[in-house]
Amino acid sequence: MKRGLPLLFSFALLFTAPLLAQESDASEAPIQIVKYSDYQCPACKYFVSIEEQLKEEYGDQLSLTTKHFPLNMHEYAQLASRAAEAARQQGKYQEMHDMIFTGQEQWARGNAEAMFIGYARSLDLDVEQFREDMNSAEMQRIVMEDKREGLNLGVNSTPTFFINGQKLEQNPRTYQQFKSIVDQMLEQ
Repeated sequence: MKRGLPLLFSFALLFTAPLLAQESDASEAPIQIVKYSDYQCPACKYFVSIEEQLKEEYGDQLSLTTKHFPLNMHEYAQLASRAAEAARQQGKYQEMHDMIFTGQEQWARGNAEAMFIGYARSLDLDVEQFREDMNSAEMQRIVMEDKREGLNLGVNSTPTFFINGQKLEQNPRTYQQFKSIVDQMLEQ
């Protein structure tokens, strides 16, 4: 079974969705991973630790970009995405991203906006600016632009990964399975 997994993933990569358009300022890393994610999605949270391991192992060989894809079934997912973007305006996107996923079980039950404001305070952000940005049409536009892009690429669930422009039709379940895919891509 273990020997068949790399072959299965190679097959999945060969028969996947169309290539992603590469932005002109994209990283020069040979492995480009784009993840469409929903902050209220437990599976998306699960992959955060795998992503960290991949970044640690591959360093400059790997670039990981997270795109917003808040699902309608998750009441606070759009707000969470806007909170992350509002933190980006003050240079603290990654820190807010991590805090939102870490606290997912708490804010997903309610009072999400107050919790995100608390996170902003703990990150020493300008809280009033953060609140204004989080609830702005501009942050909503950014989030929905990512979602529209994902829909155009065939994203219909989260997380959805693209590696070097190829959609993974089936997510790897472990770090080792993800690593195997990355290693195969590096060998090409």
